Amino acid sequence: MKGTNIFRHYSQAENRYTNGLISLLKISLKTDDNILTEFGRLAGINLSKNSTFKVLRDFEGTADAEILDDNSAILIETKIVSGTLRNEQIKRHLKVLTKYKQKNKRLVLLTPDSENSNYVQKFINLSPKSIVHLSWNSIIELLRNKSSGNVILNDLKSDYIDEIKEDIFEQDISAVIVKINFGDKSDVYPEEYLDEFRNGEWKDWHTPRKYNELDGKGKKLILYDKHRGLVLEVEIEKVRRDPKRGAGDSYSWSNKFARNTLKIYTKPIPLSIIKNVPDENNKFLNFNRCSTPHWNLTREQYEWLNGKS
Repeated sequence: MKGTNIFRHYSQAENRYTNGLISLLKISLKTDDNILTEFGRLAGINLSKNSTFKVLRDFEGTADAEILDDNSAILIETKIVSGTLRNEQIKRHLKVLTKYKQKNKRLVLLTPDSENSNYVQKFINLSPKSIVHLSWNSIIELLRNKSSGNVILNDLKSDYIDEIKEDIFEQDISAVIVKINFGDKSDVYPEEYLDEFRNGEWKDWHTPRKYNELDGKGKKLILYDKHRGLVLEVEIEKVRRDPKRGAGDSYSWSNKFARNTLKIYTKPIPLSIIKNVPDENNKFLNFNRCSTPHWNLTREQYEWLNGKS
């Protein structure tokens, strides 16, 4: 069986979502070509009604999907967990892309990662003219905003969005809230630290242990001040044990800030809002009473909080 087919089954979730998206783009040509046109625009390329679609085993190559017309070629690499892109994989895709005869060529990285993160930018820098990053959130917005007159297509889009939100946004860790422990051990003092941040004196944040979720994956560290609430966020570039701090230091792990990613909230997010972070287990209700020093936020929870800052 050749060609994209919405009923084709793939055991891996990434493959299923790739097949689902390409199938929706293919179906839209029969009902409303604005969806494909807009997808091409997001990728920085024009796609015609004569486009062809292939997924995974339907074509020779290492990418997850291919969209072609006479003038344009798009290869798509799909990830459903942030922080999982790999240099060598992207370089293989770029090598394959050069073999296409079309004038306009793009490699689309479709991931949950934040669009403007330094983490994503380092992969785009491998070939800025050829690589485009699209977030899953941008796909959701595309499918929501381009309403079709076809009821069946609209229902398929709605179902697809629900699946994305459940499997990607509700599972993927996007940020980590770290509670500030003020005092001589941490060398952080409530009257001084925010001014120090504003003056550029902080280049990293030290923690008692390594938080793997933050290590070089474009994730955000959000600081909680018990006197103010959530006060700032910053993207973490790298986590490592600080060689300048001995084994007896309680805060020996360094979370290095990515350049130009610090955001001090104009208005801190208070505890009353934190306790209402959407969570099926209502764990954030105990945020202030629990001794846990760090709290993971899913992408959906981070987006919800981001709307409050």
